[in-house]
Amino acid sequence: MKRIGLFLLVSLFLISCGSKKITDQQTFFKDRKWHQGQVLTYVFNIADTAARYDISAFVKHFDNFPFDRVSVTFILDDPSGEKRTTEHDLVVRNKESRFIGEKIGDTLKMDFAIRNHYRFKSAGQAKVTIINRLPFPITDGIGSFGIVVKKK
Repeated sequence: MKRIGLFLLVSLFLISCGSKKITDQQTFFKDRKWHQGQVLTYVFNIADTAARYDISAFVKHFDNFPFDRVSVTFILDDPSGEKRTTEHDLVVRNKESRFIGEKIGDTLKMDFAIRNHYRFKSAGQAKVTIINRLPFPITDGIGSFGIVVKKK
């Protein structure tokens, strides 16, 4: 009986120390097209305001993506009501115009750090909004866009 109790205690400890991922959300685009007016919104809960968080984005795209970068506006709504807005050019091609990133089947995936070591001002519901700033009303070759929030 003591062994079972010890096993359960160790298992609980390992599970609680495991993944520090708060959220991993992804939006898939119909017909691999991201319309300029399509705003992406990701909502997640923050419980620990003493911790620091890394917020990253990822793009999955195809060979027919015509640009060397994905331009977005990133808006972070802190549960305290504070809003932070930044613009990002997420580079997907190197200087030789070849795609960079991890090849997964017929897509390429690139990860991008958006905010590192961010401390939320209060607990509650946080929101990330992504706005497409690419130059055309419809951009071909984008399969999905997503965010990952990890507790440090």
